[in-house]
Amino acid sequence: GHAVVQTHLIMCPVSPRGTVNPFANHFLIYVQRFNIIPQANGSAVERTTGLHVLKRATHASGSVLGEIFPLDQIRSYAHVVPRFDRTADNQLTTSNSIHFPQSFFLNKYFDKDFFYAIS
Repeated sequence: GHAVVQTHLIMCPVSPRGTVNPFANHFLIYVQRFNIIPQANGSAVERTTGLHVLKRATHASGSVLGEIFPLDQIRSYAHVVPRFDRTADNQLTTSNSIHFPQSFFLNKYFDKDFFYAIS
């Protein structure tokens, strides 16, 4: 299946001499995953905006769920927008707005090709 993720690191492991590593010389990506939150109306999208609502995937302990997989499994970029309550946190800036909010919209209107792919 597909998932919405936030990229944190792209890496290319190098094996020590004389060892065999199946991922040596292949680019890997470390990401943190978002879950799509079902809405009260039973739909996958929020009624007012028509957008999917995302929340950071976490372990039972509350720590954020991270994954590592081959970079060539990335299929498309996505645009996520913080989802605010009645008021936005006035400490949010363009530099930190992806780090602090826990809920986001998956912005399908950002790119026409992306719009058609998820509509």
